[in-house]
Amino acid sequence: MHMSVAKRIEQDDLFQVIFKNIEVMLTHERIKSRDQKLYMAMLIGNHYQNNVKIVFNTEDGETEIESRIWARTDKYIVLKGGMFIPINSVVDIILD
Repeated sequence: MHMSVAKRIEQDDLFQVIFKNIEVMLTHERIKSRDQKLYMAMLIGNHYQNNVKIVFNTEDGETEIESRIWARTDKYIVLKGGMFIPINSVVDIILD
């Protein structure tokens, strides 16, 4: 579980974010755990229409957004409304 304080933004503010172009997970196990959480978040978004909290790394530090994850590609997660977040910048997904 990720416990740092992230700057909270609204989904409309995602257009202004500059993502860091580095992998934030340092081990294969953490990448696998993130992939499992992404899959669960996608199920929650598609089947139950519920939002999840996504913490990701930006040039301004860690940022948090609450949204539905509709899909994922090899490099991006697709949010409700067609917004994208690079997977390698995702620090945590909170499935409350």
